[in-house]
Amino acid sequence: MRKVIAVDGTFLTGKYRGVLLSSVAQDSENHIFPVAFCVVDKECNAAYEYFFEQLSSIHPDSVELCIISDRHISIENGISKFYPQAHHGFCMRHLAENLRKNFHCGYLLHHYYSASKAYRIDEFNDHFQQIKDNDVRVAKYLEEDVGFHKWSRAHFPGNKYVNVNSPVQTSKKVFHTSVKMFQTSLKMYDVLTTNIVESVNSMFLLEREFPITALFDAINRRFAQKFHERRMQFLDTPTICVPSVEKKINKNATFGNKLLVHPIRQQVFSITGHDAVAKVDLHNRTCSCREFDLDKIPCPHAMAAFRVEFGDQYVTSIYDYASDFYYIDTYVNAYVIEINPMPSEECWDVPPELVERKIPPPSCEIQLGRRKTNQIPASGEVKKKQNRCSICKRTGHKRTTCKKRTEGISNSVVA
Repeated sequence: MRKVIAVDGTFLTGKYRGVLLSSVAQDSENHIFPVAFCVVDKECNAAYEYFFEQLSSIHPDSVELCIISDRHISIENGISKFYPQAHHGFCMRHLAENLRKNFHCGYLLHHYYSASKAYRIDEFNDHFQQIKDNDVRVAKYLEEDVGFHKWSRAHFPGNKYVNVNSPVQTSKKVFHTSVKMFQTSLKMYDVLTTNIVESVNSMFLLEREFPITALFDAINRRFAQKFHERRMQFLDTPTICVPSVEKKINKNATFGNKLLVHPIRQQVFSITGHDAVAKVDLHNRTCSCREFDLDKIPCPHAMAAFRVEFGDQYVTSIYDYASDFYYIDTYVNAYVIEINPMPSEECWDVPPELVERKIPPPSCEIQLGRRKTNQIPASGEVKKKQNRCSICKRTGHKRTTCKKRTEGISNSVVA
């Protein structure tokens, strides 16, 4: 998987309530890959510290790791304690809802989304300047209170390649620093939201009413089935990369054929086209558009450079410059481990101290009446219902102002 993990929690609707904490990753086909699940009483510092402590035994702390979440302060405290080297980013969608709710700036969200998805600093500055010109409060909140590196792709740390084989770097300290920067640059930061973990929450909407054992059995069965389906889906695929990446490579290659290439030096080219100039360095696998740097898929500028560097056989060289993460073999190996069902309780080997321990039920107030199963939307999530005309069946107006009705009335008056 890419070294990006999304973390979120969802409420359980059973008798004793509780919260299901989830951490999931995303494969190259944008499928959900489960990492860890945990049930706690509520979302607090103690709960998330326990969750990240257990998660660190699965995936240790690393400068290559990135964790995406909402702005819950307990998540930030847990990450800073157990993952101090990892980068913590905020969900783009959750941050947008905070802006809509606190500053009532829905008209600026398209600039915010464009700025967060921008690859280059200058492109980011253009959109952020639009936000600053319209509302200084929003710009100050995003820049000072949140920080650009928390939500902006262009300001994502560790996106510069360093050539560790350079003969200039003779010092041992400098070499280790360069290796660390090089490893940091291998981050692929094209996961900007926690939508994948939100999808997991919606997958188990009914199962969240079950007891904990039944809930985890349902999670086990669901992902065991998904693992088998994904393992068999691409087992005999003739392509090198997964279909979604092959489609993007073909699209970039088509765009690259329309660009002009000017060699600068060995494996360094200047690409001209579409009223823009880009610089491609094939040795360091970088491009000034930074799409090649972050996504690890050759951009249209890199495709044009391949055409000059490798001639007619450049198509076979494209895959040498794409990340191994996108290969079919990597995808199949990710799902090669089978998820087996939990054995019966008679087969459990439980330590005696746990058998003798008496665990009381959670101390929670059980409310009378029917329990709520649907989440109450926030003020920024409520969408105003549009009127639908009963005559023409279109939205935006009602039957009394419908043009078909007024035309019918005018024709009858003329008659």
